[in-house]
Amino acid sequence: MLRNISITCLLSIALCLVSCHSPESAQKTTNPPDVLSDILHTHQSTLGRVLSNPDEYQVQIIYTRIDRDDNNEPQFSSYYYTEDSTRYFYPASTVKMPLAFLAIERINQLKKTYPALQLTTPYRMDSMRYRQMPLREDISAANGLPSVAHDIKKIFLVSDNFSYNNLFDFLGREYINKTLWGKGYTRTGIMHRFYLGGIDNRYTRPVTFYEGASDILRLPERLDPTIYKNPQHHLQQGKGYIDGDDQLVEKPFDFGEKNWMSLQDMHDILKAVMFPASVPVHQRFDLTESDYRFLYSWMSAFPRESEYPQYDTTEYYDGFVKFFLYGDGRQQRPEQIRIFNKVGQAYGYLTDVAYIVDFQKNIEFMLAATIRCNEDGVFNDDHYSYEDVGFPFLANLGRAVYEYEVKRKRQHSPDLIKILPQAY
Repeated sequence: MLRNISITCLLSIALCLVSCHSPESAQKTTNPPDVLSDILHTHQSTLGRVLSNPDEYQVQIIYTRIDRDDNNEPQFSSYYYTEDSTRYFYPASTVKMPLAFLAIERINQLKKTYPALQLTTPYRMDSMRYRQMPLREDISAANGLPSVAHDIKKIFLVSDNFSYNNLFDFLGREYINKTLWGKGYTRTGIMHRFYLGGIDNRYTRPVTFYEGASDILRLPERLDPTIYKNPQHHLQQGKGYIDGDDQLVEKPFDFGEKNWMSLQDMHDILKAVMFPASVPVHQRFDLTESDYRFLYSWMSAFPRESEYPQYDTTEYYDGFVKFFLYGDGRQQRPEQIRIFNKVGQAYGYLTDVAYIVDFQKNIEFMLAATIRCNEDGVFNDDHYSYEDVGFPFLANLGRAVYEYEVKRKRQHSPDLIKILPQAY
């Protein structure tokens, strides 16, 4: 459970966000005043090195300003920097976010036939194919057993790869992609698990949900027969890569069979959960009020606020999966600022998509960005400029937008503070 003020505050936030009814009002703002360009120009001293080399760092940014009306309903204005939904970047762990949302939605659907099924229901997975591993226990859980709820907690707390793999098997690749595309997120393709090279991602492990000695639901092995083609361009990148034999191959690295997800889809999927009433019905996820509360709590929590799992804060510090504002330092961060987000880090790419709130200053905004930190052009060599380029850039970008939000005048202050049980 979250400690101190966190859980109480975030449950209240959930009620506020879910109840905000507003028509879709985001607009792709490219005409003056270009707020994002002004922000970036003002902060050239910390952002200029990257922004002056667009081909090298391949930065994309979406900043969404949120203005409330006199009924506290949100209105959205989005600003873009070199955003291109057709240009490939490796999304890494950001793909875990839609799987978490889909997994809760799927549980809710299955409950209609299997009413005993819950997010917290234990499950086991069996092994039927090469490199598949059976799963019977999770020692990080309070009861020592795997569950969808616990997987989702770990995904948002520390971006746990094996929890993602478990949800991948629960849902199945065909279901994941057909469902996301049916919701309109067509610039997303989730093709594979993590840490399991060589495994056949078309097949799922059999999954059984149970309570005590009784099985509640058995899902057999499922096959995805679809042959997918990544629709994005710029799939071959760099000048070389390290292969499975640890040898340098001097030709571009091909991302053609990797996961893909546009920055716009990331932004829109997050918005659909943080502001469900502000997006068209078909883009939403089938979640209950308690589901939203659960997600808001763990999406914004720091690892130190978790009892199960319990994390070593020297390794899993506050900024571990909070790249905006905090990614360039390891110190403990203020709790009045909450970042509801998902990050990705792999193959030299860093990405963050977030809804950021400061409850003391009464500000809120959305921010999504990606940067490639691979200055030598060689992939899979673990020589990436995360520490000296990527993390500082994303942290400074978050601070730049935050500074603008603190200073800008609003016709109506967002009604966030009054929903909290006590002031900070």
